[in-house]
Amino acid sequence: MKGCLGGIIGLIVFIVILAGAGAAWAAFDKGPGGSIGEHLVKRTYTSAPPNTGGSGSDGGGIDVEPPEPSVNSPESGWEITSFSIDYDIAEDGVVMATEVITVDFHGLLKHGIYRDLITKLTCEPSATSSEALFACPAGKKREYLIDQVKVTDGNGDKVGLQKSRLGDYLHLRLGDADKFVSGVQEYRISYRIRGALNPFENHDEFYWNATGLGWVVPIESAAITVHVPDSVAAVDVLCFQGPSGSTDACPVSSEGNSISFASSGPLARYEGVTIFASFPKGAFTVAAPYLDDPVTAGDFFTLNPIEYGATAIIGLVGVAGVIGLWWNHGRDRKYKSLYYLTNDPTEGTKPLFGKDDIVVEFLPPEDLRPAQMGVILEESASTLDVSSTVVDLAVRGYLTITEIPKKGRFGSKDWVLTRKKSADSELHEYEKTLFNSLFEYGSKDDVRISELKNKFASKLSKVQEELMSDALQRKWFRGKPSTVRGTWVALGIFVVLAGCGLAFALGYYFAQALIAIPIVLAGLLLILFANDMPSRTAAGSESLRRVLGFKLYVSTAETRRQEFNEDQNILNKFAAYLPYAMVFGCVDKWSKAFEGLAGAEAATAGWYYGGSMAGFHATQFSNDMQGFASSVGSTFSSTPGGSGGSGGGGGSSGGGGGGGGGGSW
Repeated sequence: MKGCLGGIIGLIVFIVILAGAGAAWAAFDKGPGGSIGEHLVKRTYTSAPPNTGGSGSDGGGIDVEPPEPSVNSPESGWEITSFSIDYDIAEDGVVMATEVITVDFHGLLKHGIYRDLITKLTCEPSATSSEALFACPAGKKREYLIDQVKVTDGNGDKVGLQKSRLGDYLHLRLGDADKFVSGVQEYRISYRIRGALNPFENHDEFYWNATGLGWVVPIESAAITVHVPDSVAAVDVLCFQGPSGSTDACPVSSEGNSISFASSGPLARYEGVTIFASFPKGAFTVAAPYLDDPVTAGDFFTLNPIEYGATAIIGLVGVAGVIGLWWNHGRDRKYKSLYYLTNDPTEGTKPLFGKDDIVVEFLPPEDLRPAQMGVILEESASTLDVSSTVVDLAVRGYLTITEIPKKGRFGSKDWVLTRKKSADSELHEYEKTLFNSLFEYGSKDDVRISELKNKFASKLSKVQEELMSDALQRKWFRGKPSTVRGTWVALGIFVVLAGCGLAFALGYYFAQALIAIPIVLAGLLLILFANDMPSRTAAGSESLRRVLGFKLYVSTAETRRQEFNEDQNILNKFAAYLPYAMVFGCVDKWSKAFEGLAGAEAATAGWYYGGSMAGFHATQFSNDMQGFASSVGSTFSSTPGGSGGSGGGGGSSGGGGGGGGGGSW
């Protein structure tokens, strides 16, 4: 089985490495070096740039749906005084951009600005018949590759830069987190754009949302210049400014191999400048636009016989592996011989089928207290174990329990605990902690259960921890049950996440995600099996056998009424064994066994006061005890409540390639 465990762990490590590699590759495969979506496809363009109202030009822009801009709230107290952009289009169609943004922060203290550049636009259905060389199918995304980003200030000194991806944006944060600036500041941003030109059969075009529509402050003036090779002359040029969809024209001029565009006046928040220039066919070498094909669930699966077969094999291995882990770690140990007869400590594993013969125990075995029996039975220290200990302390004379009837129709019962003597050496450590903690509240020697509400949870945890420590000292368990469960749950979650990562990698690259699904299911199976992974030692199994024998005696007490009538000490047993009946969940059966016995009402004298004890009504007393245990358990574990909240926002963007916006930080 150890070999099986090693193999499973090795498989998990392999899965994690493969999943991590797949996730890393998925994150970077769209980077500056290219895209796996660089397919030669037909794209449809309109006969005029979108959102321009038409121009009579035979050029056009790609039908794209502008993405939502980054969530930029309006800012005040500063503005952009000048925004100039130079686009240098090389013969190979690559565009080198240089932005010079001059801002005036006035007296505000800022670290710098941020600039958002759109890198992806969603294709829309085309309503025109004009056919471009490459189609942009509706629902897919056209990608603009932006890299080689550099930032300097007005003096040419390097400025701090942090780059990150925010959805379809490249987010550039300019400035130093450890330094504040104010007044007039100049930022020069340079970067390369690939895939910006739109190729048609008889011309090529550069249609670009230059400034972007996401700026959170006004822009006093904007100027854009497009530089082309000396041998190239523009066929048609257009300029538009304003918010998204605006048809307001802005000035355009040409000189030599440069085309200049400028805003006709200040731009308000969320307004920008869009430029358009068409060129003769062949002036540039224009590659197919980069296509980022949105992935659908169906793309992750092939669903062929090979995939089904591999999935079935991995599923069987996964199930067998989990069962093997449980077989090796989750089964209780037992003595190979009858230990109480031979004292032979040789251990074996409990068989999968068959149970130990349970012999009735008429006395609590090994002088175990009720809570200790609860731990050996349930492999945990529960609030019921602690509640039964309170009653056990009362029966043994350390305190009394006085019932306070509820007041009014909607009131609730309460109980007063009264200390009768101090904790002594007869008590276990967990009993001392519980007993002393009870009377830290209320008056010196009296406390109401209700006074402990929202105050006792930390004390309860300490008592439960000490109770479990007592069990571990007795070597009942091979490991601390809660730790064992947590370890297997964590391993199960780990396998689930690794399986999900592997499923994504296999589906994304090979359309074989189904093969990894059994690994996810194996992880879930581990989580389900976690509760059965704690196991008892041979000593623990022997104690359990004897505890079950005593439980058999208590739970079948009704069948022993004749014996009880003849037992002179039976009433003392009733009180002494009542806390055990609480742990065993058979208070009603234990109580009914004493109903009608002469002097039964005296069984609770001296430790429990209140209720309907005249003549001893078993059902009433059983209800009282179960109500007390329930109230104590819920009160001890109660904690103060809390509250929280959340928020969000949104924005808009303009048409054309490019775009974005910015703000300060």
